[in-house]
Amino acid sequence: MKTNFYLILIFVSTLSLPICFSSIGQSTSGVFVLGGIHKSHETAKYYTYERMGEIYNLLKPDVLCVETQHKYVEDGSFRGTPYDFINFMIPLAQKDQTPIYGIDWWNNEQGERWQELQRKAFNDTTLSSDITLIGGMFLLSNEYFENKDFKEINSRYITRLWKAKSEFKYHLFTQYPEYAFIVEFENTRNNHIVDNILKVIAENPNKNILVAIGIDHKYYIEDKLEEYGVRVYQVEEIEQFAK
Repeated sequence: MKTNFYLILIFVSTLSLPICFSSIGQSTSGVFVLGGIHKSHETAKYYTYERMGEIYNLLKPDVLCVETQHKYVEDGSFRGTPYDFINFMIPLAQKDQTPIYGIDWWNNEQGERWQELQRKAFNDTTLSSDITLIGGMFLLSNEYFENKDFKEINSRYITRLWKAKSEFKYHLFTQYPEYAFIVEFENTRNNHIVDNILKVIAENPNKNILVAIGIDHKYYIEDKLEEYGVRVYQVEEIEQFAK
């Protein structure tokens, strides 16, 4: 009898798993991931802080997700929220009474270790040629950001380039046990962010959701959401998202 009971339990559990995940995929909600460039907005000719507000008004999302921990949304402090979003997007969302969710994750102890290891790695002479390549890609990105608007910067092509840069960085650091935690921490943070977005989607069925976050996270979020069957809009589909 016990054997039959456990077999039934396993069978029922197995059936229930696709239902949980398919409920997200079956929702008609869509997500637009807007990559902010943080302080680079200050020197940008077109993709300025003010432009972020214009983009919010263009998209008019049903829900806004921002790069901050949700507890700081709940207490109204928006602590740690990058200027990209706090200067214009959040005030506009508040004016529209658009629901705002914080979707970031952070651990102070691990975060400090991550920051220290990054400083050490970028000054490690044994990695100098590789670090120069990564740093050069950052410099080229900054120059590109200065002269392009959000449609070019948030295009799927730049997103793929950013993914390639990150994958090279992770390939480099995983070869050195001393720096492997950098990769572990960034993947942990990104996975928490995706989980938090999925929760927002589940709580807001049939809603269009704008995710405003640092562009470094954009490729990971889009890839993961699509794996879960979430409709991810690209820049050439803005009119469809804004309907």
